[in-house]
Amino acid sequence: MSYVNSSVRPIMSATLQELLDNIHILTSATRSTSDIAREIGAPEGAIVNPILCSVGEKPALVLMAGDKACDASQVSRIMNVQDPVTMMTVDQVVALTGGNADDLFPLELADSIPTILDASLKRFDTLYSRAGNPKCLIATTFDEMKTLTKGVISYAVASPAWHPKSL
Repeated sequence: MSYVNSSVRPIMSATLQELLDNIHILTSATRSTSDIAREIGAPEGAIVNPILCSVGEKPALVLMAGDKACDASQVSRIMNVQDPVTMMTVDQVVALTGGNADDLFPLELADSIPTILDASLKRFDTLYSRAGNPKCLIATTFDEMKTLTKGVISYAVASPAWHPKSL
């Protein structure tokens, strides 16, 4: 099965309200990036995987390609701090956001949390990000995510590493 509105294309705007007009509803309660990719017929890497970390006592949001893992050792370096990096627990995510990880809308969350964008997301014309509900995705582009999050782009945060010359 595919998402409900297959005719919607990613938009090129810089406002969250306009982005909300491009929501896709999943037909099942899928959770993994591979399940989501399979349902919508997209590459797994085009599914944005939001990762909330603690860098010392401060939160950080890493927006990863769905086919990559986050190299946590790079997060503190990218943020230019020496503090240890740990994945947030479910309780920490709920305390910070008011919901669980499946309910995140990372593009809105990035307004208040330092954000790192995995540069390997640039491989895809269309990216799909959670939209505040486990069954909702939003189609967007890398440039739009960069504009909305004001995030730092990193070629080092993805594991295995990715660089445009590797294409």
